[in-house]
Amino acid sequence: MSEHSAATNTRLIISEKAVCYRKVRSHSLTFSPEPVDTVEKAKLLLGRLFDQKPVEGLYAIALNSSGDFLGLVRLAEGTVDRASVYPRELVSFLLLETNATGLILAHSHPGGRAEASNEDKVLTSKLKSILQDLGVKLIDHFIYACGRPGIPPEWVSMRERGDL
Repeated sequence: MSEHSAATNTRLIISEKAVCYRKVRSHSLTFSPEPVDTVEKAKLLLGRLFDQKPVEGLYAIALNSSGDFLGLVRLAEGTVDRASVYPRELVSFLLLETNATGLILAHSHPGGRAEASNEDKVLTSKLKSILQDLGVKLIDHFIYACGRPGIPPEWVSMRERGDL
């Protein structure tokens, strides 16, 4: 391969990464009003996001090896009872934007109960396997039920329930 071809290939690869980075970045929230250094703070941040939307959504919080907050991304937003998730977007966020080694997933059940469905369990298992191959630990997957009149919001940890 000539020097010119190698340089062109390098520019093409860099260009592809830049396009991916911009795409992921446009869907990311990289701020946090305060450090997200405890599970309760993560839940507080996510609960505010979930309460703004009457549809199911899935978010990911990226963490470094010390557990420090690196970023937050909305991976999916759907209907009142379903959201489509694309693992590529999660991998892009983790590798191109944050270089995370840990991850917390959280999704909402806007009109339902904070219980893991069979689909939730299958998705979590699939994502955990993908993350393990990348050297990223899936710390937990939370399910948030937004609550209704007379029923307060509720959180469930899939790790604590043995589903992770």
